[in-house]
Amino acid sequence: MSRRALIAALLLFASDFAHAQSTLMPPECAGKTSAQLDQCVRDLTRPTAIDQIEPVVQDSSQMLNCTMVNRADEGFCIARNEIVLECRKAGKYPDFNACANRLVERPQRPVTADCSRVVSAKRNECALRNKFFAECLRDPWRYFTCLGE
Repeated sequence: MSRRALIAALLLFASDFAHAQSTLMPPECAGKTSAQLDQCVRDLTRPTAIDQIEPVVQDSSQMLNCTMVNRADEGFCIARNEIVLECRKAGKYPDFNACANRLVERPQRPVTADCSRVVSAKRNECALRNKFFAECLRDPWRYFTCLGE
């Protein structure tokens, strides 16, 4: 193929591509570019309706990242993850929740955190943790979910 034929083929392809692109343009937005084109398309696009928003429910069988919790909760977090691993054995424990609720009573419970030993950026978070920790500990299986709420 000669150089001229190659250039002609590329130009033909480019013009066809440009024409195909322009046919996607809404007629109301023809001739607009950049921000004006963006605004025109946004104005023509009807918002989608959402009938009902469902909150995301945390799955209690999920492992937790224990490096992200307060140091006072690390031991309990690790014990909780061990319980999750044990209770996931469906052949041994057909009911995950029954297994977890029984085993979560065994590990040593978390205690009030010493917020004076926490870096200054995390002190407020630590104080909030201590404020709600006793209330959240009433349901030990949901303890970390409760603290996050």
